[in-house]
Amino acid sequence: MLKITKLNRKHQKFLGELKMNKLKNLFITTALLLMTMSNGLMAAHHGENEAHSGAIKVVHSGIPHDALFAIGMSGEVGIAVGNFGLMLETSDGGISWELVEPATKKALFGIASNETNEIIVGQEGTVMTRKRGGDWTVTESGLTERLLNVGMNASGLAVTVGEFGFMAKSGDAGATWERLSVDWEQFNDEGYEPHLYSAIVKDDGTILVSGEFGLIMKSTDGGKTFSSKHRGDKGVFDVQFSKEGDNVGYAVGQEGLVLKSLDDGETWETLSVDSTANLLGVWSGEGEVVITGIRELLRSGDNGKTFTGTTDVAIGRTWYQGVAAGITEFEMMSGQRKVTMREQTIYIVGHQGSIAQVLH
Repeated sequence: MLKITKLNRKHQKFLGELKMNKLKNLFITTALLLMTMSNGLMAAHHGENEAHSGAIKVVHSGIPHDALFAIGMSGEVGIAVGNFGLMLETSDGGISWELVEPATKKALFGIASNETNEIIVGQEGTVMTRKRGGDWTVTESGLTERLLNVGMNASGLAVTVGEFGFMAKSGDAGATWERLSVDWEQFNDEGYEPHLYSAIVKDDGTILVSGEFGLIMKSTDGGKTFSSKHRGDKGVFDVQFSKEGDNVGYAVGQEGLVLKSLDDGETWETLSVDSTANLLGVWSGEGEVVITGIRELLRSGDNGKTFTGTTDVAIGRTWYQGVAAGITEFEMMSGQRKVTMREQTIYIVGHQGSIAQVLH
């Protein structure tokens, strides 16, 4: 199990003074939480597994101690990453997945990509980069912190975030990195450095970062300064904006926290959901929202107005974190013509290296 060992004086004082009923996972990283739960959940076997349930269809399963933390999809091409350098790739929109020879044995937590480049980040400052279709290179990033996520835009501007308020920026798709400095006293009275869980870099250069204490903050000057857009008692584990370019975003976190923004992350509204689970990942598009978590899968077909859960044991006994949508192309006859059809499929990844298709 991963252990957090880096504590500054402010954190030592903070941990000593907080009451236990207020602690509730504030200083547990997503990785700690998930890797602890991965032991003893459900037995599985290596290779492809076509297990079918009411809510999901498992298309790949590993061994019990495997864990996948992130998935990235672009059309028919996708990659999923997890503990001990675990990596799988698909080239058919998620129908089949192949194991990739690991370039590192360190845990991998986040993926970002654009049309030409891909970045993976992980434990002990691990940064891996490649050109699409090329080989992965472990970058000499100069970073040593646990990197929990990464975001990148079309021009190659990237931001990675991690433990104790760590942030770094790259202007060359992850080849080199510059640490970002934040005055945390503007976000809380004691200047505590929150763990940061997600990063988004939009094509106009806007950066959004989320983390502990309900934090969502935004930068419009390339990370020089940040302003607070949301604060609270529950950590925010993931933030996502739809691909339609309509400035609509969703954020999820501790104890059933679901937020929605209609103005590019300037303001956030709390949505009502019938769940108290820790929610770890969110995806949205074309009016649909899918949220993954610990023993929870929530879906909305009306832009987040209402959500439904599932009683499926394949969800109720497990956890899933990463969520993304892939595209599968296939041909069919339309009259006398052969036409190419495109179908969007949502995939989630999590416990024991499972990759599952979310069923309609």
